[in-house]
Amino acid sequence: MLEMDARHIRLRPAFAFQFALANAGAFAGCLPVLVVLVPLKAKEVSPADSSDVLSWAIMTGALVASVVNILAGALSDRTRTRFGRRKPWILAGALCTVASFRLVYEASSAQQLVIAVAVFQAAFNMMLPALVALLPDEVPHARKGIMAALLAVGAPLGLGIGSFLIGFDGLTFANRFEIAGGLMLLGILPLLAFWGESDDKDEPAVAKEPSACASVPADKRWKDFWRIWWSRLCIQIAFSITQGYLLFFLISAQTHAGVLGAAPPETLLGRLFLISTGLSLFAAVQVGALTDWIGRRKIFVVASGVFVGAGMSVMAAWPVLIGFITGQVLYGIGVGLYSSAEVALAAELLPEQSSAARDLGILNVGNALPQAIAPGLALILLGEAPTGYQALFLAGALFAVAGGLIVGRIQTAR
Repeated sequence: MLEMDARHIRLRPAFAFQFALANAGAFAGCLPVLVVLVPLKAKEVSPADSSDVLSWAIMTGALVASVVNILAGALSDRTRTRFGRRKPWILAGALCTVASFRLVYEASSAQQLVIAVAVFQAAFNMMLPALVALLPDEVPHARKGIMAALLAVGAPLGLGIGSFLIGFDGLTFANRFEIAGGLMLLGILPLLAFWGESDDKDEPAVAKEPSACASVPADKRWKDFWRIWWSRLCIQIAFSITQGYLLFFLISAQTHAGVLGAAPPETLLGRLFLISTGLSLFAAVQVGALTDWIGRRKIFVVASGVFVGAGMSVMAAWPVLIGFITGQVLYGIGVGLYSSAEVALAAELLPEQSSAARDLGILNVGNALPQAIAPGLALILLGEAPTGYQALFLAGALFAVAGGLIVGRIQTAR
């Protein structure tokens, strides 16, 4: 029988807070840069072809992220230092990410922007697998739902707060990057300073708690692992379309129809993300505790695909102010359901606990590849008319629903 130390008997409140804060800080630094600042930079360096430049930058960055995620995760599993195996990667990745913001800020051509985004993605994905691996490393199975809910708050909260802060009038473009970098470091440093990771320099990585499906034959574990991977890929395509192209959709709707009021599109984007963020937070916290209590997670992931698909369909069919607001309400609920339930479900489906960061790195490719697939779809579907964005968001809705349905086929978890 595997021995578990005291930290695996219960979820320590201090660690839970530090972990959730670090996760939120990571996304507060990353997502506003990708969702707001990189699109604005693309419009600056190539006004006539900004959507194409953005697509190439995001695609290239996503491919780099996919490779780095797996490599960094595997190396993190094998790292042995007196500071532990996760801390060095989290710290180095955070510092490199903040440093990479300068490359994005100083890019003066489409080619330079593509390279800068690739470097930024490499740096961020050097940190991400080590950070996410703390869920299987440190959190007992009976508390994964509530911890996943706290982590689920990170992406929408980081995106909402970060986008809101960098969207203030009067800020220079450089100020916006400084705010993003400051949010990332403020979120991550408390975890690095106060979390006591075990000294792994002389010990092999071992599972401190048996995998939730350890008694299931390996072939079934791997089949369900790939099912959750495909589900994540599909739903993250929908997320990538919304995060990467909602600003341009708003600009297009305002340019062609003038139906969005007097607020600049980037300001309206921040307000829409605040709406979806608030609903995401509420749904995630409620669902995370509920999944632990009833012992079921799959049904919430299926429902999330339906809500996200419905929200994107509303925005596609009704590209006016009330349509975007309604769509973001549905989308935000779906993101909250998905983020808490899917993260906990994925952590239970890891085939080998001793290689958690590597396997999470593979799963995180399901987060990164959509950032390449979504721009590819955009290059195919976007035209001069606003109907191109409507078609793109409708395609995202179909992917979201498909991703939810795939989870229904998982057999080794509930």
